[in-house]
Amino acid sequence: MPDVPAIVIEIKRSNSKVLYPNDKRCWLPREAITRVRPEPDEAPLLKKLNFLLTRLHAHECEFVTGNGMHRLSIQIDRIDAAAVDEIRAYLGDSYISLNVVPEGMAFMKAEIQFQ
Repeated sequence: MPDVPAIVIEIKRSNSKVLYPNDKRCWLPREAITRVRPEPDEAPLLKKLNFLLTRLHAHECEFVTGNGMHRLSIQIDRIDAAAVDEIRAYLGDSYISLNVVPEGMAFMKAEIQFQ
C-alpha cells in the first residue's frame, strides 16, 4: 500500500499509526512517512484542522462532522485571548463556538464548533 495516500492517526516517539482508505492500519517508522500537501483549492477542511491543531498545540483530538457542522475536541495545556481572537478571525463566518473546560489536574479541553 505504499502508493496509496493515508493519514497519520497516532504518533509515538519513533513511529506513527497510519490509516488507509480501506480502513487498514499499520505502524510505520517516521522515516517512511512522506507529507503530502493538497493543491491550494483542495481540502479546505484539512487546512482548517491543521491551523486549529497547530495553533493550540493539541495533545489529543477528536473530530466529529455531520450535516455541515464540525466539532473538534482537543486536549491542550493553555489558551490565551490572542489564540481565541486568531481562531475566530481564521474561521470567519464558519465559526460557531469555542468552549474551554478543565480536564484533570494538568490539561484543558477546548471544543470548537464550525461549519
